[in-house]
Amino acid sequence: MRQWQGTFQFSASLSLLISILAPAQPLSWQERLSSVAAFAVPGLALWLPSGYSYGAVLLLLGTLLTLNRWPRQRHEAFTWWFAASMLAMAVVWAAQADPAEHFGRADRPAKFILGAACLLFVTCYPPRPRALLAGLAVGSLGAGGLALWQMYGLHAERAWGHTNAIQYGNLALCLATMLALYTGAVWRQLRISVRVLCILGVLAGLDASVLSQSRGGWLALLLALPLGLAWLYMRRRETFRAVGLGVAAIVVVLMVFNGGVLMERVERMEHEIQTYDQRGEAGNSVGQRLEHWRFAWDIARERPLLGWGFAGYMAEKADRVAAGRYHPSIVEYKFVHNELLDQWVKLGILGPAMLLLFYALPLAMFLPKRERMKNYERDAELGAHALALRLCGTCIPVLYIGFGLTQVFFAHNSGIMFYLFMLMLLWAALRSVERQLDALAPPALASGALVQ
Repeated sequence: MRQWQGTFQFSASLSLLISILAPAQPLSWQERLSSVAAFAVPGLALWLPSGYSYGAVLLLLGTLLTLNRWPRQRHEAFTWWFAASMLAMAVVWAAQADPAEHFGRADRPAKFILGAACLLFVTCYPPRPRALLAGLAVGSLGAGGLALWQMYGLHAERAWGHTNAIQYGNLALCLATMLALYTGAVWRQLRISVRVLCILGVLAGLDASVLSQSRGGWLALLLALPLGLAWLYMRRRETFRAVGLGVAAIVVVLMVFNGGVLMERVERMEHEIQTYDQRGEAGNSVGQRLEHWRFAWDIARERPLLGWGFAGYMAEKADRVAAGRYHPSIVEYKFVHNELLDQWVKLGILGPAMLLLFYALPLAMFLPKRERMKNYERDAELGAHALALRLCGTCIPVLYIGFGLTQVFFAHNSGIMFYLFMLMLLWAALRSVERQLDALAPPALASGALVQ
């Protein structure tokens, strides 16, 4: 089964890559490289070890090879703001690094710094939108296939991919959600066979999330789904009912095939909450998080402006646990299991302020407001891809906010890399498509220009 899965993924990836590298219109080598990266970041993200890094390395290579070009190009204000926010996050993570990691302290800050440079490169040489769609489809199918193999081939307790189960499940959910949004936006431009493939990809990605048993991801989806449905109701009311029925059908399918897994996790969560509330038991997943939040909230209020720093946070935790004020299960962990609390307790008010900015800026960049979409009707296909890119770019920070409620997602390599490189690729593709739309005169509505 595993061999069959690998053969299928390789064949699908090869055919899609050939399509990307052989466009109908000629592209520069930089644009070809960006397009392959746009396929590789989501396409290889979860079914290869550190799969999200392959596309990132390609973008870094292009960035280094064109050092004499992209720094001299004009960039839009949002591009500069996004790059500046990456550099600010580099400072945030450098300020709270563990001194015991030595050279490892530079790992997270370096990703943000290099990401800012790659952003400036890729906005000069944007990828083709269909490369992103292909990557989302292959990535979701690969995540689902790997999860099925690990659960039913290896008889594992939960699917973990090539990372831990929480990161794996959350990123699989992110891939599936973006694929669903992209497919819905360009539905009329897709052949029937591609529609079927994308639907299977959405189901596969969601199934990977369920089989990972990452409950934080399900919470994130519960936060994001009402926002998406509300936007549809206000902007695309004619498709609201169809999407609502589609969501209901997906839930039914997942419940039929994975109802036992879902119910077992929900029941365990209820039991762990009850035992913590009644007996203070924090030796399990939920109890340990609740105890961590209690401790972080208590000490953060003592130093709300400047925080404790990493060393002070760890030392204070050890002292208070030794005094019997908190459960020993929290001692070994470096992070609070809540993104905002973790930044506040270590860096004071500046930490969560920078984090909220890092969430809010992409929302400001991508939010599909009516005035931004006024030119989308000039060309049906270009407009559909522009809307798809905006929806995908909006959903990433929304889902990451949900992930961050129960996990410090940016403490992990996968969390940083996926956020940075998916958003920069979506942004570069979006601005390229919208420039094409702006260049069209209104009568071009019937011309049907093709997206490359």
